[in-house]
Amino acid sequence: MKEAKETILRQWSMLRKIPRHPGSVGTRELRDKLQDEGFLIDVRTIQRDLEKLSSLFPLSCETRGKANRWFWMEEATVMDLPGMEPATAVAFRLAEEYLAPLLPNATIRHLEPHFRRAREILKPERGTRLAVWPDKVQVIAGGPALTPPSVKPEVQEAVYRALLEDRQLVCTYRSKDAVQPKSYPINPLGLVFRDGVVYLVGTAKDYAEVRHFALHRMEAAMMLETPCRRPPGFNFQTYVKAEQLFAYPLSRGPIALELAFDKGAAVHLTERLLSKDQRVTQNHDGRVMVRATVKNTLELRWWLLGFCDKVEVLAPQALRDEFSAIAKRMAHRYGS
Repeated sequence: MKEAKETILRQWSMLRKIPRHPGSVGTRELRDKLQDEGFLIDVRTIQRDLEKLSSLFPLSCETRGKANRWFWMEEATVMDLPGMEPATAVAFRLAEEYLAPLLPNATIRHLEPHFRRAREILKPERGTRLAVWPDKVQVIAGGPALTPPSVKPEVQEAVYRALLEDRQLVCTYRSKDAVQPKSYPINPLGLVFRDGVVYLVGTAKDYAEVRHFALHRMEAAMMLETPCRRPPGFNFQTYVKAEQLFAYPLSRGPIALELAFDKGAAVHLTERLLSKDQRVTQNHDGRVMVRATVKNTLELRWWLLGFCDKVEVLAPQALRDEFSAIAKRMAHRYGS
């Protein structure tokens, strides 16, 4: 009885360690992972287990050299213990609705089995009231709905594995303005999803400068055995959130921003603040004055330009001069 229990636990743990296609795992890797969990087992036993399990579950393998690489078939149904509850299924349905326009196709394909399982659970004939919830909720993203660029599944798999295992990558990468791609090692530090584009934050070769690599511009990627080299003192969360490096800062320090909005254009700033020290006052000419200490970024400029003539930059003077020059160039382009 004890031996049968241990076999079930071992085989269940083994099933959890086999990735879905296009990922795969070898028998020696499985043995090492199982031994880390206390299962003392040889490769031959694992091979016998896999042959038995593949007759019961949608498992398959492919031969690479002399070794077999095992994987769950891409269309395999999600097997969850305990089963997915209706409330969890609703969360997946809403995630599908919200994430599909934002993430690359390769990422969506990884989540598709969970989405499919959620749709099955929320079928109207099952009688759960939560089934109608996704039809009563909508999430709207700002700006026009742009189609996310495609990322190669094998590139995404290599990048994700390298991040999880803190290993270097060798990538064939085509920079934005480059005609030909170049191959070089990258130290992966984190992933950022922005407007449907996935960026790998990392350093190239032995350089200390942190750069952003768009995954859809990677033509090939392979994880190396070399450990990732992290810049001294680097913290990914601080880099993205506190330092706002993806807002593309133009100077290190903040600026004292002073704006004059047409009355209707500034309403949302009384509900969503630019900064903790934001002050909103009424001007004598009927316009709304907004003062706040903010980061000096390109993203700030894009946001302000979205208001067109409904906002006037009063300070700092350098930013006012910049917008004055932009307005003159636009007037020249459109005709005075």
